[in-house]
Amino acid sequence: MTIAAIWSRRLVVAALVIAAVASLLPAGAQQVVVLVLAAAGLLAGLPHGSVDHRLAAQLTGRPVLVVGACYAAVAVLTWVLLMTTGLLALVPVLALSLVHFGLGELEVVRATTGWRPSRAVSVALAVAGTGALLLPLARSGVQLAGVAVSISPSLGALLTLWPGRAAVAAVWALAAAVTVVAAARAGQHGVVLDVLLVGALGALAPPLVAFGVWFGGWHALRHCARLLTADGPSAALLAAGEQRQAVRALTRASALPTLAAVLVLAGLVTAAVSAADPDAALGTTLLVLLALTVPHMLVVLGIDRVSNSAHASRLPGAS
Repeated sequence: MTIAAIWSRRLVVAALVIAAVASLLPAGAQQVVVLVLAAAGLLAGLPHGSVDHRLAAQLTGRPVLVVGACYAAVAVLTWVLLMTTGLLALVPVLALSLVHFGLGELEVVRATTGWRPSRAVSVALAVAGTGALLLPLARSGVQLAGVAVSISPSLGALLTLWPGRAAVAAVWALAAAVTVVAAARAGQHGVVLDVLLVGALGALAPPLVAFGVWFGGWHALRHCARLLTADGPSAALLAAGEQRQAVRALTRASALPTLAAVLVLAGLVTAAVSAADPDAALGTTLLVLLALTVPHMLVVLGIDRVSNSAHASRLPGAS
C-alpha cells in the first residue's frame, strides 16, 4: 500500500506539471493533451473493479457465476435507469459515487496508517479526499456543461449555477482544513500531504484531467493495493512473503474482465465519436463508470465491513 501511495502522489505531481506545460500550447493542442490524460486515467481505473465478482463470491459464499450475473444485472439496471429517467436516477447515483470515493479515501488512510480519527474528522477526511471531484465542479462548472448536457440537460443547467458551486468549494475547504489540522496534530503528515495534493489537482488541473488522473492514478491505484490483502489467492501469496507473485495473480485475475469492460466502453465511445461529439463520448464513458460504480460500491462496502470487523476484534478487551 505504501508503494501505491507514493506512486499516486508522483502521478498527481506529473499531471500538474504536464497540465502547466500544456497551458502554454495552442488551444487545439491543449484540448488534445486534456483528452489524452483524461482518457488514460479513465482506462487505468477500470482494473480496480475487475475482480469484484471474485470478491463478492468470497464474501457471500455464493458461486462466482451467480454473483457475477447479479453484479452485471445491477450494472445494467443502473445504466437503463440513467438513460431513461434523467436526474431521478442520476442524482442518487452521483451521490452514492461521491460517498464511495470519500469512504475509499478514509479506508486507505486507516489501512496505511492505522489512524482511526473521530467520526467528525472521518467525515471531513472523506469529503476532503474528493477534492479532485468537487473543486473542478466548483470552479469550472460552465466548462463542464457540455459533457454534463450530454449526460442530462438538467445536469448541465445545474453546473452553471454559481451559488451552488461556491457552496461546494466552501464545504470542501472547511473539510480540508479540519482534516489537515487533525492529521497534523496526530502526526499523520502523509495525510496532510495527500489532502494538499488532491486539492491542488482539483484546483489547478483542467477539470477532466483532474478527475481522470485522480480516478485512475489515485483512487484505483490505491484500491488495487487494498485488493492484494482482500482477494483470497493474492492475500495468501502476500502473507507468504510473495509480493510480486501476489501482484501477478491479481493482474491475471483482472485481465479478462478489464478487457471485456474496455471493449464494451470502446464500442459505446466509438458510436459517440462517430457523431463528431467529444462531449458525448466523455459523457458516455462517465455514464458507464457510474453504472458500474453501484455494484462495485456494494462489494467494497462488504470488504470494508470485514476489514473494520477484523480491526475491532484485535482491540484490547475484544472477545
